[in-house]
Amino acid sequence: MSRAVPLAAAADRGGAALRRIAALAVVAILLVAVYHRAAATLWNVWTTNDDYSHGPLVPLVATAMAWTSRARLAGLPSRTDARGLALVALACALQIVGMRADVFALQGYSLVVMASGLVWTFLGAAWLRALAFPLGYLVFMLPFPPIVMNGLAYALKEITVRISTRAAEALGVQLQQSGMTLYLASGVLRVENPCSGLRSLLALLATATAFARFQPGALWRRAALLAAGIPIAVLCNAVRLTLLILIGHYAGVAKATGWVHDASGYVLFAAALAALFAMRRLLTPRGGAGAVGEGA
Repeated sequence: MSRAVPLAAAADRGGAALRRIAALAVVAILLVAVYHRAAATLWNVWTTNDDYSHGPLVPLVATAMAWTSRARLAGLPSRTDARGLALVALACALQIVGMRADVFALQGYSLVVMASGLVWTFLGAAWLRALAFPLGYLVFMLPFPPIVMNGLAYALKEITVRISTRAAEALGVQLQQSGMTLYLASGVLRVENPCSGLRSLLALLATATAFARFQPGALWRRAALLAAGIPIAVLCNAVRLTLLILIGHYAGVAKATGWVHDASGYVLFAAALAALFAMRRLLTPRGGAGAVGEGA
């Protein structure tokens, strides 16, 4: 009789484990059925749209964030919570609306909401709170609606052109501006959307957010590091356009729009990353005091 009780308990645990595996398998099949087209579209966006070329790295960084919290996660209770089904239902609604309205951004956000809802449902609210930052970080892999992207690109172009023309004129360049077109003595420079700096801004914001996650010290230090990504990206792009104007003025527009145009983008983005590293070092307390814990 004493041996039968442990055997029965072990059988119950084994049955519960099998039921859980079966439930997870069913959920995985349903997720593939619902989101396989969205995943294929997302991959196509990453590989064809330069503004989102950083996209494939975002899930990897989010996974690394979760991995650094593994000690804390191991100590959390794991229990099902039916309240998570509200997020699952919201994700389904976003997916349906996104498909019917042909708005892919909604389908992308549906994927993130669904992941959050499943964590809440199968693992509980404590796990959802612990994984909130990695789950939220996944937003950086998603495309914005075109109307938002076009508005941002135009606003960034205006700021960049304004700063760059003033700087170039201060350095002795004579030019005339008409909208986003710059008239130099050697020819015409047109600032198109790819030159707005939006690509660098999105990638740098994603990087700054990851840095902020692991930034030692008080919350204001992390917020300052995150906020620094915006002016760094804008100023580096303005420096790039200023250099192109100078090259166009002294060496000809053909030189400015050739290989120098492409190479300068990579060089200035590397400079922006270096500036972000420097900002992080500046904001780090001496001796690493107040380091970020696993629960931050």
